Amino acid sequence: MTDRRPERVYVDANELFPFTIMDVVLALAEDLVVDVVWSEELLDEWQRVIVRDGRRTAESAASVAASVRTFFASGRIDPGSYRHLVNETPGSDPNDRVHTAAAIAGGASVLVTRNRSDFPILHLSHHGVAVMSADEFLSRILRHRPAAVVETIRRMAAEKRRPPLTPCDIAGRLARAGAPTFAGRLGRRLGCDDLP
Repeated sequence: MTDRRPERVYVDANELFPFTIMDVVLALAEDLVVDVVWSEELLDEWQRVIVRDGRRTAESAASVAASVRTFFASGRIDPGSYRHLVNETPGSDPNDRVHTAAAIAGGASVLVTRNRSDFPILHLSHHGVAVMSADEFLSRILRHRPAAVVETIRRMAAEKRRPPLTPCDIAGRLARAGAPTFAGRLGRRLGCDDLP
């Protein structure tokens, strides 16, 4: 990442819970720090799981998915570009094979997931796609684009109203959401005293 072109990232649905990770990745995409690519299957799976687990109402989940479709429309991966790849993709889980194929077809440089073992890392690597956790990915972005990441977090905090949040509050939420390394490094840059 020596140039300043945003990395193209495909985020597996399991890294979109709790919402804090998704919120930060989308904010980074809004600020052109990363480029989010997504598939209809990804948004459908996210909606289905978050409603099933009682974390959002069906209406709220549909509203978030609609916002992604609207504001990140250029990141939509055309199903015709990857559906034919699904059967050629290694793996036992049909959903993971779809996400793998979509990430490849969408030109992602990183597929972010909590379950590396569910994805064919060598197959993805052959297509130029690295597999990372959100913590690893966000830490890497912070290392390469520290000022941009801190600016995004500050902007996010300034826009939070219900409830109001400080940048350090967001860092704390990220630590609890599964990105403790990133949160710690971010917290140091923000001057946060106490992170969980």
